[in-house]
Amino acid sequence: MAVNSLVFSNNRRYRVTRHALFWLLWIIYYTVFNIVYWQGRYPLSSTLGASLVEVSLSTPLDMIFCYSIIYFLLPRFLYKGHYIQMILLWMLFSVLFILIFRGYNHLAVPYIREAFGLPPPVFSKNVPWVFLNLFYQINMEGGLAAAIKLGKMWAIKQQELDLMKKEKQHLEPTLQAGALQPVFLINALDRVEQLSVIRPSLIPGMVKKIKNLLLYVIYDNNQASVSLEKELSLLEEYVGLEKTGNADSLQVMVKIVGNPSGERIAPFIILPMVENGFRQLGLLEMPQKNMDLEVWVDNGHFEMKLGWSKPIDSSTLMNGHSLSLHHIGRRLNLLYPESHELRVTITAEQFIVNLKINLNRAIT
Repeated sequence: MAVNSLVFSNNRRYRVTRHALFWLLWIIYYTVFNIVYWQGRYPLSSTLGASLVEVSLSTPLDMIFCYSIIYFLLPRFLYKGHYIQMILLWMLFSVLFILIFRGYNHLAVPYIREAFGLPPPVFSKNVPWVFLNLFYQINMEGGLAAAIKLGKMWAIKQQELDLMKKEKQHLEPTLQAGALQPVFLINALDRVEQLSVIRPSLIPGMVKKIKNLLLYVIYDNNQASVSLEKELSLLEEYVGLEKTGNADSLQVMVKIVGNPSGERIAPFIILPMVENGFRQLGLLEMPQKNMDLEVWVDNGHFEMKLGWSKPIDSSTLMNGHSLSLHHIGRRLNLLYPESHELRVTITAEQFIVNLKINLNRAIT
């Protein structure tokens, strides 16, 4: 478990540790490589010192180039399908860093070797060969960084698919029965049990919110439609439940525009969708989690945009449709045929669910 966290966790402590280990091994590898090259011609203390200083001073340049690839080019261009722009920028970065490395070799390396009693480097006058050699070396480094990043993303994608399979096994009986169970109530009760020990002062307010949600589930679940105003009010109470006890690590923004008074909507569409968002967000390892919920109501037209943060290096190759959203989509097809739109978008940093419903065209 510790090894898995070291490799995949986005916790700051694990991220710093694995990056520090990688670059430490990088310095050791190239230092040993240089020592072997100088072996037998100069004292070990001189070759060790010069090699260690040379590699240590050049490693920040390697780091900048590699991080430019995996934290700028990949998320901004590769993940979004802008392949030509990414290749052109990669080439531009390569040329820029070749010039920087060339300057380092000419301006700094001779003084380092002189300080340790080693001869200065001999530079080839064949400029094209030198350029191609540096181009090969620096892109080998960038390619290695990109391969590690993409390999990690592939592994994360497999983990997400495993979670999807488990979720499907858990929800399959519910799908066959045709009713969506109020999972958020179970999660809320679990949180009450946990907080009753460490923060008992929060319990009375939570119990009141759970009571309101429970009454809604018991009495409104079987109705053809419910008051949209009441639904949104309960939604805000549910969001408050999720935030309770997580104020430091969870930031939620709720914005409701328009007048929902007098409008009606089929039950168990909005709440399960938001609950699914919180559940998916809870599966991600992030020091700070964010969710944005915006609702617009205008003359029988309902629109909701729900977005939650994700690690930039988690998979963006999944289709994003959990079984909960699949079930909600099936209900929408039955209740609002040809009068709704449900769309899921995944960006490098966020999952976004958009829902539009023409409330005037419901089948009741």
